[in-house]
Amino acid sequence: MMQLAELRAQLVSCHRRADRSLVFRGHQFPVCARCTGIFAGYFAYPLFLLGWLQISFLICLAMQLPTIIDGYTQHRQWRTSTNTLRLATGILSGVGQAGLMVAVGLHLAKLVLSR
Repeated sequence: MMQLAELRAQLVSCHRRADRSLVFRGHQFPVCARCTGIFAGYFAYPLFLLGWLQISFLICLAMQLPTIIDGYTQHRQWRTSTNTLRLATGILSGVGQAGLMVAVGLHLAKLVLSR
């Protein structure tokens, strides 16, 4: 029977490369630095939902660009990235995604409730 940790690892789409993962007290994080940042950024979701954090839809979309640019230029081997940069761009992306999820959800709720 598959262990719970193995199942979780298979459900998350991440390469989990050791050289691109954070290490804490000798233990490698289960996802890469960029994904760690994205998941950390998701903690902003309640702040958006409660109205404590408000960022426009377009800014939330623009917050994806640093992660896309960092990943693409690294993939094309135009430059090298660092785990610090991956983590920072991931956090920015995660916060932006949280804002997008709330904005889209609220918009859909308004559409449904207005009928």
